[in-house]
Formats: sequence, structure tokens, C-alpha cells
Amino acid sequence: MKRKIVGYVLAASAIVVCPCHLAITLPILIGLLGGTALGAALAAHTGLVVAGASAYFVAALAVGLYLAGRKKEQGRTEACRRPVRRPAQPINGREDPALAAKESGKR
Repeated sequence: MKRKIVGYVLAASAIVVCPCHLAITLPILIGLLGGTALGAALAAHTGLVVAGASAYFVAALAVGLYLAGRKKEQGRTEACRRPVRRPAQPINGREDPALAAKESGKR
């Protein structure tokens, strides 16, 4: 279950960091961080930021979709999830005819 949550978080963060959104988010981020060393570094190295965001986008989206789409492992089953076979309940006070035939054949 935790892997599925991590997959959803990675996929969501990949969408936020998507390179097509950087045309809007990068100037806003540089404006918010203006006057700081981080803001100056982002403004000076925008090409590196776009390349890093693109690489993160591809990797996070691939891993996130892989983890979110994984099915439960076949070898690991929980005891509480196993079906329990119970005899059929009587229908209108009478026994199920198919069950009665099986029971009479076993005797």
C-alpha cells in the first residue's frame, strides 16, 4: 500500500515540475526568491533548471506510474482475504436442491 502512495506522490510532483509549466512557474519562483542567493542562482542558470526539471519529470512520472499501477504480488495473500466456503442457506425453508443432490451422493 505504501508503494502505491509513493507512486501517486511521485506522479503528482512530476506534473507540478512539468517543463511545459516552467514558463509560468519559473519566473514566479524567481520573483518570490528575488534578493536571495537561490533566486540569483535560478535566474543565472535557467537552462540548467529546465534540464533538471525535464529529467525529474520523466523519471518521476515513469516510476510513479509504475508504482501506482502495480498489482498486489501473487505469492502474498492474506488469510483474511481468502474466501470461506460455507454451505448454501435454505431457500424458503427448503434445502437447496443442488446441495441436497451432492450430499445424497456422498452418503
